[in-house]
Amino acid sequence: MARLDRGFTVMEVLIVIVIIAIVAAIAIPGLISSQRSSYERNAATSLKTVCVAQHDFRANDREGNRVNDFWTYDVKSLYTLTNSAIPGNAGGTVDPPIRLIDLSLASADVDGTVAPAGGENMPVTAFGVTSAKAGYWYAAMTADNNYGGAEATYKTDTLGIPNMGSTHHYTKFGVMAIPDSTVFGKFVYIVNEANTIYRSSTTGPVRLGTSTPPGLTGIISGYQNWPDDNNIKSYWSKLD
Repeated sequence: MARLDRGFTVMEVLIVIVIIAIVAAIAIPGLISSQRSSYERNAATSLKTVCVAQHDFRANDREGNRVNDFWTYDVKSLYTLTNSAIPGNAGGTVDPPIRLIDLSLASADVDGTVAPAGGENMPVTAFGVTSAKAGYWYAAMTADNNYGGAEATYKTDTLGIPNMGSTHHYTKFGVMAIPDSTVFGKFVYIVNEANTIYRSSTTGPVRLGTSTPPGLTGIISGYQNWPDDNNIKSYWSKLD
């Protein structure tokens, strides 16, 4: 049998190629699964960060509206809001953003709009590029399905000074983390004011389309409200 220049026969080379292919077929799925688990753990950890930020925001009146309330309009404003003790949103060292979460988390907000917040907010794009954080996007939830009507809504006007519109809630908030695709995660994660994180396995893509950021219309609407107690028991599991 003919030999290659390096001394291997064609058959030997083919055998090596087949062995490499078999090893790759065994190893690669495991590596992908391991990496996906890392992304999922990061999403849960990021939601814990949001919880800490929300309770800090409420307890210490970080935006200075003279009301102890949670921020419910979006996620990124927990970084970009400025304190109303200095009117406006000059930023810099004069009127810095509150930065209660890290920039990578703020930049992974699903919602690309900017809450005016009485002139006390800044666009997250002034600080960084919008992108998913470790394969996950984050969004403020719209309502709590355990309640009905206006009582369910997270985004309310708490009549602070200055008035920032329907961007707060006295006692409640809800935030979710969704995978950019099933390559990055097979779970959606949610958390609320009780500081308990839940996850639910997905049956397909949660993100719709390819826009960056996805926008609130770019994710499956069924995940945008906090599930009622029956739904939680049936489809969600609590993380320790």
